[in-house]
Amino acid sequence: MTLQLVKEVHRRLSEVIQPGDICLDATAGNGFDTLFLSQQVGVNGRVHSIDVQSDALAITKNLLEHNGIAQRLITHLSCHSKMETVLPPSTKGEIRAITFNLGYLPKGDKSITTNEKTTLFAMHKAYDWLKERGVLSVLCYVGHPGGKKEEKTVRQLIKERGWKSEIVAGSVSAESPILHWIEKT
Repeated sequence: MTLQLVKEVHRRLSEVIQPGDICLDATAGNGFDTLFLSQQVGVNGRVHSIDVQSDALAITKNLLEHNGIAQRLITHLSCHSKMETVLPPSTKGEIRAITFNLGYLPKGDKSITTNEKTTLFAMHKAYDWLKERGVLSVLCYVGHPGGKKEEKTVRQLIKERGWKSEIVAGSVSAESPILHWIEKT
């Protein structure tokens, strides 16, 4: 079901992102969202990719090099909650799409995960960095320790802020990922 939600995120992003746009993958992971975003922004666009693990950024960079589009990528070794310290100030209010895949790096150290505190802070910041009609995709993996609590925090933030959003559940399983799709109005 995870693959279906990732495909759904990419389908939705393809309807929003235009050539020349600026995008952010706030959790680089294995680089698949960064690759997709980079393909969408075209030769004149840029994608910033943030991760706390240098391995994740190396995997991401290698993936884009293999696909011949690494020149569109700017990586940042940082926590997503500190995006304002690594992104160029000129991109504030200019980012078309921001993706989050919460949890841990697949095939990586499962003790290194996102958490509700940093994710909450990062989402506050991310919304501010979006351009009008930009989108925020938050894919919550709830099957790891802390994952359900993190998703609940995401859901509560969206409600408190009154953000225009949609929830797409992976399946009826309690362990299935949950997508929060947010549009800036």
